[in-house]
Amino acid sequence: MRIILVLIFIFITLAGCQQPDIKDVQYIYENSYIKVVIDEIEEVENGFFLTVTLESITEGGINKNDYAVAFPSQIILANGHEFYKINEEQKTEFVNDEKVMIREFYLSESENQKLAGFLSFSLYVKPTLNKKLVTFEIDGNRNNVMSDGIILTNIDIKDNYLRLNLNDVHPTKGIGVTIELEGERIYPLVSKTEQNLNTIKGEYEFAQPLPETIVLMVSRANLSETIWELPFTIEF
Repeated sequence: MRIILVLIFIFITLAGCQQPDIKDVQYIYENSYIKVVIDEIEEVENGFFLTVTLESITEGGINKNDYAVAFPSQIILANGHEFYKINEEQKTEFVNDEKVMIREFYLSESENQKLAGFLSFSLYVKPTLNKKLVTFEIDGNRNNVMSDGIILTNIDIKDNYLRLNLNDVHPTKGIGVTIELEGERIYPLVSKTEQNLNTIKGEYEFAQPLPETIVLMVSRANLSETIWELPFTIEF
């Protein structure tokens, strides 16, 4: 009987050792477009799975092709131990209209290497939003809209005037704003704008009063490559 109990104890111990150690870490980076969350680190023998989610924070939602995410080729612990990315293990999953999950595997060349101390690395996120002409349907009930990396806020349509704030993942220099009325593209008579690198605060005067619902067209003059560096430091 004692031998049986010992064998059962050994079996349970070995089974427990084979279970992955899952850490819910919840480290977050956020900008005007997305929230990037280090959701989970699943430690296995000589390596770990790193799970990252990209979540839209605007009404425009998210598509798994909207952003390209680059993981570091290696991650080094504070004690100098290295883990290397195994590219064929990466998995991207479209969770819903608001969230995309990416799972990457890292492997250590050292035996029995465990995660300890600090884990520091950077993710690189590249928006792949690059339409030359972006169209919005604007009415009085929509005051925060996004399409193809352009966010419109503080929209005000009154008489002949359209006022709005615009934010773009690309530089806003040279951006043009027009509307479509009865199939015809209408240009503003007067445009007054305050502009920074990626933002515009604009007032546009047209020749005739505007309806409550309009089709707004934003034309981009500059499509430059944008890459966000997201540094993370995780403590174990």
